[in-house]
Amino acid sequence: MVAAKQEETMSRDAILARIRRHRPAEAALPDIHAPAFITYQDRYAQFATLIAGLGGHALTLAPGQTVREAVDTHWPAQGRVVDTTQAIHDEAASPHDWADVDIAIVPGQLAVAENAAVWVSQDALAYRSLYFLAQRLVMVVPRDALVDTMRDAYARVGFAEHGFGSFISGSSRTADIEQSLVMGAHGAMAALVVFE
Repeated sequence: MVAAKQEETMSRDAILARIRRHRPAEAALPDIHAPAFITYQDRYAQFATLIAGLGGHALTLAPGQTVREAVDTHWPAQGRVVDTTQAIHDEAASPHDWADVDIAIVPGQLAVAENAAVWVSQDALAYRSLYFLAQRLVMVVPRDALVDTMRDAYARVGFAEHGFGSFISGSSRTADIEQSLVMGAHGAMAALVVFE
């Protein structure tokens, strides 16, 4: 028994020594505090191109145009519209009250050119389900809140307490192994990002 244990230990030690001798040289890790290494000359063009590839759309408001006018132009046929960017908007007693919402217009705090994601944050519990139950989602983002990368986004979001926060990109979609693409599988079937 002792001899078998010694042989096993020697064998293990020999294997580990061989692995150590043949492992590749260590590579230096990138400096995470270095200046950003990805920047875009036209952040909006990058964002718009990516979100279009994800089944969504991006637009910038024309001078004097309201968000609602832009939404009405983009989606003329509408059912129930809930706009939480306005001071006065629909209230919900329960998250289930949003089940019949066709278009939800929600504030976005920032957008990321690198992956066409929008950071949304909502402290009110009743509105959290609105992001995922609405058929079409409109995220309204300030023009100066478009950053290059997720690294830049996290630097802005920081470690502040958020009742709810999520990065949302494009319309919801999923595909199975048969390559059947389903839009709206676990969220909005269509997304529009409006820069104001």
